[in-house]
Amino acid sequence: MILLGAGLILSLGGCATYSTKLANLRPELVDGEFDQALETVEKETGKKDRLLYYLERGMILHFADRWVESNEVFVEAEILADDLFTKSISEGVLSLFTNDTANSYRARPFEMAMVPYYKALNYVYLGQRDEAQVEARRSTEMLAKYVDATLEGIRDQDKSRLEMTRNNAFMLYFSGMLFDWDGELNDAFISYRNAAAAFQANHGVLGLDIPPSLAADLRRLAARLGFHTELDEIRKTCPAVFAAPRNRTKKTTDNSPASPGDFEAAAGWQSGHGEVVLLLEEGFIPQKTQVRIDIPIFEGETYEDPDYWSWELYAGMGEMQAFSSGRKIEYWMSMAFPELNAQPRSIAGARISAGIAGSHAITSQVENLNEAALITFEAEKPSIFFRTILRGLTKYLATRGVKKKAGVWGGVAANLFGSVSEKADTRSWLTLPRGVHLARLSLPAGNYNLKLELLDGRGRAVESRTLSGVQVRAGDWTFLSQRVF
Repeated sequence: MILLGAGLILSLGGCATYSTKLANLRPELVDGEFDQALETVEKETGKKDRLLYYLERGMILHFADRWVESNEVFVEAEILADDLFTKSISEGVLSLFTNDTANSYRARPFEMAMVPYYKALNYVYLGQRDEAQVEARRSTEMLAKYVDATLEGIRDQDKSRLEMTRNNAFMLYFSGMLFDWDGELNDAFISYRNAAAAFQANHGVLGLDIPPSLAADLRRLAARLGFHTELDEIRKTCPAVFAAPRNRTKKTTDNSPASPGDFEAAAGWQSGHGEVVLLLEEGFIPQKTQVRIDIPIFEGETYEDPDYWSWELYAGMGEMQAFSSGRKIEYWMSMAFPELNAQPRSIAGARISAGIAGSHAITSQVENLNEAALITFEAEKPSIFFRTILRGLTKYLATRGVKKKAGVWGGVAANLFGSVSEKADTRSWLTLPRGVHLARLSLPAGNYNLKLELLDGRGRAVESRTLSGVQVRAGDWTFLSQRVF
């Protein structure tokens, strides 16, 4: 009975999953209750959640327009994330007797790729162009780095789709626009070219729209820089990019070689115009929930090789049969698994307009974090399930040893402790958006109150909002970001 009491005490306060403890965080962000959201993160994240503490805090400060503080916190997140991936941390043994939350949280690749994105936006708002484009460039490097680190921990047969996401098409394109804004045209062209290759390769895998402005940017800079041959090569290797409709009312195909007339027409923006870039973040990324499974282990069964039996039980999880009457149950093995379900789109897109003839654009979904999360989870799922089953068997074998030494009641107490200490790891960066939509709008210099209409799947406006006091300068870029919850 002493062991039973100790087990229950150790598990007190630890039964609630991460997503349950932070259930108020998303509503607080939606309602603009930033101080309360910061308090929730401070109160509900633990020592092993420190990276998530920084990520959530950096996001909240970003939306509170506290851009300098946001970047300072995001720097802390990057330092800690790098430290967690490069240092050996002796946490695995404890997690085998409790649950995966005994391990420090290591961010998923798509999460770390978004840190430089938000840092870049903060720098844009602060008017620091060079710093913004440095961060945007780092995002794609960050993604590739953490994809590689994640691949090391999963089976070869589970790697293929995750490997395909190493290049982030949206961030390559975003960095190209920031280089363009900063006057670094050669670097901008390289980023646009790499973005075209990434969109060509991954738009089907990730469910992305190819923004029609990308082909236009490639034509424009190729004309400015005299890169006729380079543009022709990109047309050949990335036909989907140049087949993207130039607007949503007329579809065109643009796979033919460039002509001198094409270059003359594309050489620059219309005189006296500036370029508005709308980045529309939509919804929330799917969060993990817990699924609990309890299976009986009958007397006489042996699991002396836990690694082998963990994979065997994982392979047969979909075919478990009800136990027979008359067989004596020695132990109930309790397992808690994380589950991730796709989030439906809250909007299909948006239309932005300035109230003058021809001045409207429809967004393209250029980042799909929902799909990136699902691909990553599916790649990691077999390894997560293996660890969970292995932990269950480890607890069982430990209980068998306790029973031999302390008798039946000792075994019962150990079984109960194994059950109550089991919890799925549902940790993730909860305030990330489901996806990012992009629109580009060329406007004469001036100040505008832009109309933003949110669209459903049939192209109908379901909500309208005004972006007031948008200043457009001739020959310059204006970056706007909005979040639709």
